[in-house]
Formats: sequence, C-alpha cells, structure tokens
Amino acid sequence: MASASTQCLGVDQRLLLLELRYSLVFDASTSSKLVRWDQSANSWSGVTCEDGLVVGLDLSEESISGGINGSSSLFRLKFLRSLNLAFNDFNSIAIPSGLANLSRLAHLNLSNAGFAGQIPVELSRLTKLRTLDLNLVYSTYEGLLELEKLSLRSLIGDMGELRELYLDQVNVSAKGSEWCDALSSSVPKLEVLSMSYCSLFGPIDPSLLCLANLSIIRLDGNNLFSTFPSFLANFSSLKTLSLGEVGLWGEFPREIFQIQTLHTLDLSSNELLEGSLPEFPENGSLQTLILSDTNISRKLPDSIGNLRNLSRIELVNCGFHGNIPSSFTKLSRLSYLDFSSNNFTGPIPSLSKSKSLTQIILSFNNLIGQIDSTQWESLLSLLVLDLQFNLLEGNIPSSLFTHPSIEELSLSNNQFSGQFEESFDAPSHMLDTLDLSHNNIGGELPTFIWELRELSFLYLSSNNFSGSFHINVIQQLRYLLELDLSYNHFSIDTTNTTSQASSFPDLASLYLASCQLMTLPQFLANQSELNYLDLSNNYIQGDVPRWIWILESLYSLNLSSNFFEDFETPLSNLTSGLGFVDLHTNKLQGNMLPLPLDAYYLDFSSNNINSVIPNDIGNNLTNLGFFSLSKNNFHGFIPQFFCKIPLVVLDLSHNHLNGTIPDCLMKLESLMVLNLRNNQLNGDIPQNFPRTCSLTTLDISENMLLGHIPLSLASCTALEFVNIGDNQIDGTFPCHFTAMPRLRVLVLRSNKLYGEIGCPHSHDTWQMLQIIDLSSNDFGGTLPVSLLASLEAMKANKDFDHLQYQFFDYSFNFYYEDTMSATSKDLRLELIKIWTVFTLIDFSSNRLEGPIPNALGDLKALYVLNLSRNAISGSIPPILGNLYQIESLDLSVNYLNGTIPAQLANLNFLSLLNLSNNQLVGNIPTSGQFLTFSRSSFEGNLGLCGLQLNK
Repeated sequence: MASASTQCLGVDQRLLLLELRYSLVFDASTSSKLVRWDQSANSWSGVTCEDGLVVGLDLSEESISGGINGSSSLFRLKFLRSLNLAFNDFNSIAIPSGLANLSRLAHLNLSNAGFAGQIPVELSRLTKLRTLDLNLVYSTYEGLLELEKLSLRSLIGDMGELRELYLDQVNVSAKGSEWCDALSSSVPKLEVLSMSYCSLFGPIDPSLLCLANLSIIRLDGNNLFSTFPSFLANFSSLKTLSLGEVGLWGEFPREIFQIQTLHTLDLSSNELLEGSLPEFPENGSLQTLILSDTNISRKLPDSIGNLRNLSRIELVNCGFHGNIPSSFTKLSRLSYLDFSSNNFTGPIPSLSKSKSLTQIILSFNNLIGQIDSTQWESLLSLLVLDLQFNLLEGNIPSSLFTHPSIEELSLSNNQFSGQFEESFDAPSHMLDTLDLSHNNIGGELPTFIWELRELSFLYLSSNNFSGSFHINVIQQLRYLLELDLSYNHFSIDTTNTTSQASSFPDLASLYLASCQLMTLPQFLANQSELNYLDLSNNYIQGDVPRWIWILESLYSLNLSSNFFEDFETPLSNLTSGLGFVDLHTNKLQGNMLPLPLDAYYLDFSSNNINSVIPNDIGNNLTNLGFFSLSKNNFHGFIPQFFCKIPLVVLDLSHNHLNGTIPDCLMKLESLMVLNLRNNQLNGDIPQNFPRTCSLTTLDISENMLLGHIPLSLASCTALEFVNIGDNQIDGTFPCHFTAMPRLRVLVLRSNKLYGEIGCPHSHDTWQMLQIIDLSSNDFGGTLPVSLLASLEAMKANKDFDHLQYQFFDYSFNFYYEDTMSATSKDLRLELIKIWTVFTLIDFSSNRLEGPIPNALGDLKALYVLNLSRNAISGSIPPILGNLYQIESLDLSVNYLNGTIPAQLANLNFLSLLNLSNNQLVGNIPTSGQFLTFSRSSFEGNLGLCGLQLNK
C-alpha cells in the first residue's frame, strides 16, 4: 500500500495512529513502518487514507509481539476497509474480539501472526468482508486457531460478499456434507477456497457446485478418503486444484485436464489414486503439474510437449516407465523438473531450450547413455542437477564444472568412467554440493576439485581414483562441511596436522575409509562440530586416543578394521553424544570398554579383549539397541544387567562365556537378534519365552546346552533363523516350530534328538524354509514326505532378500547378517552372508530308513542334498534329475540298490556326487557331469562298473 502523507491524514486520525504505535511492542531494529511514525512524520508507512481518514493499515512483518488490549485505538479506526497484521509475533494470544468494531472491513489478513485458540464469534459480524485470511501455513507456533465452539457456518454465515477464504491449518473439524453446505449456502460469490490441513472429512459434497465462481480450490492434507470427485471438472473457471495427501483412491478422471482454465493441478501423496495421463491438446493452459506419490503411471504421452506453458512438473515415485518423450524439447518455459524414483529408461532428452530451468531431478531411474556436453551450457539459471542412481556412462562433461550457476551436482551411483581433464579451469564460485560417488572414474584426483572454494559437500567415494596427497589440501575449502573420499585407490598422508589444526574447515562429517591412512589425523582433536567420522579399513596403529571420546558433537565413530591396540586412560562411562561406535576388527586388548552413555550402536567384535563383561554394563546405557562383543576373549557369566537395556541386537558369539543363559534375556521384548554361538554355556535353554517375543534370529549353537527345546519358543512367530546345533539337546522333533511361518533356517545338527522327522498331524508349513540341517542326531523312521512337500521356497527361485536384520538410523542403514556353518561338497563352510538362492537339506548321520521319496524331485531350487550315513534303501528315483540347480548330492553309506538313473547326467551344476558304499549295480553313466567324477564317488558298490572306477 502507498504511504499516507501528513496532509492526507486528519489530526484525530494521526493521534489514533500515534496512540496505537506507543501501545504496541515491536522490535525497532527490524521494523520498517512503526519505527518511523511520530508527530513530525511527513509520511505514514503502511497507512492508506481517503478524505483525511485511515482506510488501510498494513503492519505485516513488523515483529509485533505481546497483545492488543481491548481499548486499543486500533478499534477506533472506524473507517478501515483493509487491515493486515500478517507475519508478526502475537505470542499465541487470542484474536482480539474488538476487530468486530471495524464494521467497514473488506479485507482482513491475520495469517501467520501468532494468534491461537478459539476464533472469536464476534468476527462473524464483519459482513462486508471480501477477503478473510487466517491461515497458519508458515506459523512456528504449536498453538492452532480452531473453530471447536464456533462452526464454520457460524463464522461465515453472514459474509455473503466474501470472495477469498484462507483458513489453512485452522482446526475446523467438520464432516463433508457439513462444511460443503456451509460454504455453498453462505458465500455464493466465493472465488478462492483455501482450507488445507483443517481436519475436514469427506467426501466432498456436490453442493459445492453452487459456488460457480470458484477459481482456486486448496484442500490438501484433509481426511477426504473417497474416490476422486469427478464433478470438480464442472468448475468452468477453475485455475488451481490442490488435493494433495487427502486419501483419494480409485481411477483418476481424465476430464480434469479438459478444464481449459486450469493452471495448477496437485494430487500428490494419494498413493491409491491410479490411472494414466491423457493426450494433451495443443497450447494447454497447465503451468504446474504435481502427481508425486500416486499410482498415476504408465508412459508419458508424447503430447506432453503441447503444454507450452508448463513451468513445473513433479512426478516423483509414480511408477512411470518407458522413455522420457523427446517432445520435452518444446517446453521452453519449464523451470522445475522432478521425475525421480520411477522406471524411466532410455537417454535423457535435450532440455537446452528450457532456459528457465532451475532444477532437474531425474534420480533413481534406469536412464542410459552419455550426458551431452553441450545441453547444459545454455541453462544459465540451473541450480540443481541430480542424475544419481541411473545407468549413465561415459565421461562427465567438463562444462558441468565450469557452469556459472549450478549449486548442486549429484551424479553418484552411475557408470561414469574415464578421467578428468587437468587443464580446464573450474571458476565456478556457486558449486555447493558435488557428489560423484559410486562410479568408475579413474586417474589421479584432479587439483581443480580443491579450487571449488564454495563447496560445502564433497562426495567422491567408491571410484577408481589413484595417486596420493596430503590431508592439508582440504584447508582450501573453508566452507566444507562433509567430505567422503572412501574406497578409492589413493593414499592420504595425515601426518603433521597438529600445528595447522585451526586452519581446517569445521567439518560435520569426514569419511576416509580405505584411504591407506597410517596415522590418526590429529587436527580432528579440534573439530568441535564433527558428527560423523569413518576411518575404517586403514592401517592406523597405536591406542585409541582419549580426545576422540570427548568431541562434543561426535555422534558416529567408525574405526573398524585398523590396528588399534588399546584405549588411552582414563576411561569410564562417557557422557559424549556418541550414538554409533564401530571398532570391530582391530587388535584391541586389555579389559577396558568405552561405553558412551547415549550410544545405541556399539560394535567391539573381532578384537583380543580379554575380560569379563562388567556387571554394571546396563546401568546407564538406556538407549543401546545394537551391541556386539563377538570374536573376543570375554569370559565369565552373561550379566543380568543386559535385561535392563532396550536391546534389539545382542551378539556375544565366539567368546569363552560360561554359566547359564539368563532367563530374563529371553523375556526382553525389544530383542530381535540373539547370538550366543560358540561359547561354553551350559544348563537348559530358558523355558519361558513370552507371548510378546520379537526374536527374528536365535543362535545358541556350539555350546554345552542340555534339556529340551522349549515349547514356549513357539511364541516367537517372527523367527526366521534358528540355530541350536552342536549342543547336547535331547527330545523329539520340534513340531511346535511349525507356528513360525517366516522360518528360513533351521539347524539342529549334532544333538541327541530322536524319533521321526516331521509333524504328520500339523497343518502348518514352512513355505519359506531354505536351510534345514538335522544331521548327526538319532532321528529314525522314513524320510518325511509331507514336510518335504511343504518346502515352497526350495521348489523355485523366490524373490526374497538375503537374511539380514535391518537396523535403521536417521542417517545410516545398518544391518545384522546371520551366519552359520554348513557342509557342502565335503567341505565345512562358514556362510557369512546367507542368500536365499542357497538352499540345503542335510539329514546325514541319523537312522533314517525306507526309500527316497519322489517329493524330493520337486525341490528344483535345491543346492545341497545330504542323506549320507543312514539306512535308506530302495533305488535312486530318476526324478532327482529334476534338481537342475543342485551342486552337491551325497547319498553315500546307505543301502541303495538298482542302477544309477541316466537322468542324473543332466545335472549340469553338480560338482560333488557321492554314491559310495551302497549296493548299486550296472554301468555308471558316461555323459554330462559324470565324466568329471572320480573313483571315490562310486567305490564300495560291488555291482558297479565303468571308466570312473579307474580314475
């Protein structure tokens, strides 16, 4: 608004304004209007007058705080037609009811002014309002405006002249028929309806069609939960339709695109809304199209190039596939493009004619080919280019580094290769983020990288860079916050940095894994802002210094796979903010453990720590979720204090722990992974697993445990991995395990179990079971046909992830991978990472008898089958020739008779076959894999003959 002059204002009006100025509390240092008001003022900023009367008052963004009392002179400015108090700081006070005295008001703007609580009923008396703006879209206050005691109809019922209504984030809380009827019957001239996040319920009622002049509808973030209201296409003047995150579902009506006036369409975050885009007519009016996080997918039509006015398009995570149409070259007004997280293929079309583009985001697709070195040069407004997670290849054009406007360049996780030119200039003073990680870029790290002086984020990890340099070079990047140079082929010299420590940038993250570091960079001791530090997989020796634990902001520390030998003293419970500590695979010894009190991830595995686990370890670790001491020399009992910690993963495997397993540990409701493998634990397995059991992995193998497998273990229905092997457990086959539908690995080998295998009276099955090892027990009876028939995961290649427990953090994705040992091809193997493509049945060294059932022939995804050292009889079923994935087949030391089926010669992947010590007769097949096997595969069968017996 134009400022009123002294001559414009009457004396009484000036006095009222001065009285108002001195009654308000505001920040003079940020005020541009009130601070200039005084008796001698020639102009009154923010004031509009007519005939000596104040008719307009704009005090927006004046940092006004406190309140407006009931006797304020504001309410005596009777001729006000426009009042704007937006973007102030009224500190959650109620809207003053005295505003109702301003009966001539046509425009009232209180948006984001800091008001809260019940909207006063007196506002309903402002019957001449044409604009009412109470929205809280940018409010920083927790308190909301609400209509709890005042219905929408009560507020606007007499505002028949209203043209624009903004109530965004005001708590209206009304049913669809209720709020739609209130609007349609009260404000027939309404043109703008903006009520996002108002706790409105649906569906939208067709009575809204009475508002024939509506041009803007914004209802985002409400609870409409209905099919798309197709009657909205009947609004002939509609310019903006925004229905994001409202729970729409079903087919999206294409006729919405036929509204000739439509400029903006936002249907984002309606995951159940489906359909496809129509053919667009020539010179469509659409300027903004946002369909992110919907199921409106399929292919983009070529006719999208007809939307010549399109400036913003967002199709994130929609499932679009196929090429990005070449017609995009026609969209000369395009300024924002985000197609991330789809399945687009083919090359990136030229966008060089869209000279207004500021952001191009095409990440997480399957785009291929090289990126043209010329198409970026003409985009002089481009700020963000994000092409990460695609299949792009070739060299990265040097023009991207010399571009005058790009601030963020993200090209990670592609197949870029080649080397950078050292000769070109990189004068860009704008580049803030450079991410080239996870490519195949080689050669020495170019020096121009250190000339990009405005860089805050530099990620070059997992490439083929070579050469060497001193860590001091990063001093040139004064604004650097995050640096990742991990997993390349260069070496970084980190010596002699102490004296220059103050000249290094204040880093928040530093990742130098596998950079051939020989020493711990001493400048880190002064990095008070450091949050994340990864120096893993290097050659650093000596003691872990004490200063590293007292870095004020350090949250994540990874020093694993180095040669640290001990901890500097003194060490006790640390009050640092460390949440993640990984020191596995070093040479740590002694009996000290640094235990940051706020830690949730501690990994000290694969060291030489020789100690008992402290009895008070659980006293203060109230946030600890992941704890691993595996592969050390810990001895003594497992402390009861573990039961007081909200552990999710506990790995104490491969130590010398003795005593019993604490009962309370099994009752820990948060625990998902428990690994006590390879210790000296004794006694019974705890019997009282709770109904709330959350275990997904239980490994108590290679101990000296006695007794039975607990029946209560059936309560752990989420179990995927169970290993109780190599103990002294007795009892029968655990039929109660059939209550675990997600079970993938069951190992009970080398115990004292007896009876028949299987559960003939159970209707439950193990459809996901991929490994079952019952070897070296005392099982008898015949091979279990019903159990074998239920093993669906072994019948075909299933699309399952490998066995791992996902352990999420805000910034990382950690996981715990199950390990086990198994016999394959006569070798005892340690399976470090168990993939679901690996399948195994091992029933060897029992007392099984009877024939081999034909049901085994259906397990076409089976890799290892071992039935050796039993009393199995009958012939070898020819149907075993269907096991086309099998690599190891051991049927030795049984009573099998008859001939060797010729069908076994078709097993192309078979690398170990052992049929020795049976009663087989006839010729050994002389084709296929059988030509690779030696005498040892067939000896001990007196009736066999063939060339292989001479090998």
